[in-house]
Amino acid sequence: MNAKRLTAVILIYLVTAIAWAILGAANQNRSSQTYSRLASREYGDSLGEGQASVMENWGQPQSQCAPAIWTTHVEKIARTNEKGKKAIEEVSKSDPLVLGKSRINADIKLEPRRKGLLWYSTYNVIFAGDYAFKNTFADKRKFFVRFAFPADQTIYENVVLTVNGRTVDPSGDLSKGVQSSVMLEPGEEARIHMSYGSRGMDTWNYRFSQNSATCNVRDFEATVSTNCRDIDFPNGCISPTSKQEQNGGWNLEWKYDNMISGFNIGVKMPEKLNPGPFAARLSFFAPVSLFFFFAVLLILGAVKDIRLHPMHYLFLAAAFFSFHLLFSYMVDHVTPFYSFLVSSAVSLLLVISYLRLVVNMKFAVVHAGSWQFVFLVLFTYAFFFEGYTGLTITIGAILTLAVLMQVTGRVNWEEKLRSNA
Repeated sequence: MNAKRLTAVILIYLVTAIAWAILGAANQNRSSQTYSRLASREYGDSLGEGQASVMENWGQPQSQCAPAIWTTHVEKIARTNEKGKKAIEEVSKSDPLVLGKSRINADIKLEPRRKGLLWYSTYNVIFAGDYAFKNTFADKRKFFVRFAFPADQTIYENVVLTVNGRTVDPSGDLSKGVQSSVMLEPGEEARIHMSYGSRGMDTWNYRFSQNSATCNVRDFEATVSTNCRDIDFPNGCISPTSKQEQNGGWNLEWKYDNMISGFNIGVKMPEKLNPGPFAARLSFFAPVSLFFFFAVLLILGAVKDIRLHPMHYLFLAAAFFSFHLLFSYMVDHVTPFYSFLVSSAVSLLLVISYLRLVVNMKFAVVHAGSWQFVFLVLFTYAFFFEGYTGLTITIGAILTLAVLMQVTGRVNWEEKLRSNA
């Protein structure tokens, strides 16, 4: 191939790469319109309508905290007034109490919701907590119990709060939680039960204290069951002390006799493959696939004396681009994997059916088709395996280099390039 034709092929490649960049940006923009707002109330006004809408309709990440227990006592303090006279003033002070026993159970059912081009990890949760504490003071005291709900923007069903068997009716400003009180003799124990059904998104946490500060945790047992296996643990959360697979999910347990910690426990729901961002990543990566494909065609053309015109390369680039264009808009209506299969078949059919007319069927299938399958289909398929994409593409590129080196090792390039000049 002479310099003018090579320059034309390079220009075709660059123009196609720009088209892919525009397509990738368009996919990102379509996704950001529904994703940019994670929760307008929690992350500010810059958040997008899609996720804000999902959170308004379904709920936000939940972080349930242990109930706050405290009592008060009157302390007499000597003060000096403005006239220099001393007076005794009675001041009420709060005495926080450590829970003596905690039994937590959370049953979480993942039910992903889709809005626009994005999937959201929404879930239903049934929570139940049983607690106990004792009056460790030498006198009879009144103890206060406040149980805060894990999130504001969601719903709660079948809310039950009992203190020593007495049901507390949730009323008043519930944004600060449900509060009750109980009188206890010295050494007397109180038992608290709290349960509800709710729904949230992305993560579910349980905090040992109201402000996630370092605190003392005694006789604590928690069981969290999920209906999905690909869970993770959020930052700042302790891994379970034991876990067992069950019914396609996990049964997670945390047990501590006496622990001081500033960490929490919790789970992070798995994320489904989001079509919009996925299509954008494929578009941005596409120039790499086309680069390898054009390089192979140029080398094979020189070796086999097959001279493709720049117009041929233009149509081949368009066939590659058709894969990503079709995938980007088909994925709105079909799952990513089936969109990938259809788009791959269409692009392969375009290239093979075209080159059989330009050269012959053998070259179209054995050479062009097989390399397109490697660089377009297999390289793209690697994106379905999060964390292995780079390694897969690297191995494919090295194997391609090895094959080309073996095929062209005995070629006299000086003679080939002179004959094609």
